[in-house]
Amino acid sequence: MTELYSRHISFEYVPNFRDLGGYRTRDGHTVTWRRLFRSGELGNMTRSDFDRLTEEIGLTSVIDLRSSIEIERHGIGLLSEAGIRYHSISFITGGGNRDEEERLFREFTNMGEFYLHLVQQKEFGKRIVEALEIIAEPGNHPLVFNCAVGKDRTGILAAILLSVLGVEDEDIIEDYSLSNPYMEELINRMNNDARMAEFARRLPAYFWKAAPESMALFLSTLQREYGSVRDFLSAQGVEPFLIQRLESALLT
Repeated sequence: MTELYSRHISFEYVPNFRDLGGYRTRDGHTVTWRRLFRSGELGNMTRSDFDRLTEEIGLTSVIDLRSSIEIERHGIGLLSEAGIRYHSISFITGGGNRDEEERLFREFTNMGEFYLHLVQQKEFGKRIVEALEIIAEPGNHPLVFNCAVGKDRTGILAAILLSVLGVEDEDIIEDYSLSNPYMEELINRMNNDARMAEFARRLPAYFWKAAPESMALFLSTLQREYGSVRDFLSAQGVEPFLIQRLESALLT
């Protein structure tokens, strides 16, 4: 991994925002810095945050992976004022029913099992293809994709994308684990809010961690069942030309 820039970028009210650049691929290329970012929810950004995103980073596009229920509940904030291209592609294909998600979390033992459950949903293949098509277009860069806290749905997309580009599993797992400090901040904040503290207590402890074993399970299961992450994408309808476009747009 080549560190030319700071991976973590701090904002006032944009959590878990970081650059996906700098990771080396198996064939010696590098993911380009300051072109692709991952983040938590953007709807609470301040005017200062917005100015930094648009002026310093030059943000062009956003892919919002939250459900329609989450977007209706929390909005998109200052993004509605911008000339930024906004794309809503929910990675929760069931609509984001909180009670159903809580039930599933009680059945699983780590987040990797939940991620595998998500990618097996009927509409997921179509949505991952849609997201990758947007990312593959250089005119959409710099681009950020986000969910609520930037760990789970964002983690799935980041892992699939980095793997397809040829980044080693150990670096993908490390990138996923970088969300851990933000999760500690989040749970502390939620525990100080009576309404949110009750919701937090209903979820298993593993939900609040970006445990390496969760991402390791996700990647190894896709590789065992499909042969590789590229083969998994092929099964979702991704054409080889799209992979080539991603490589051309994101690797140096």
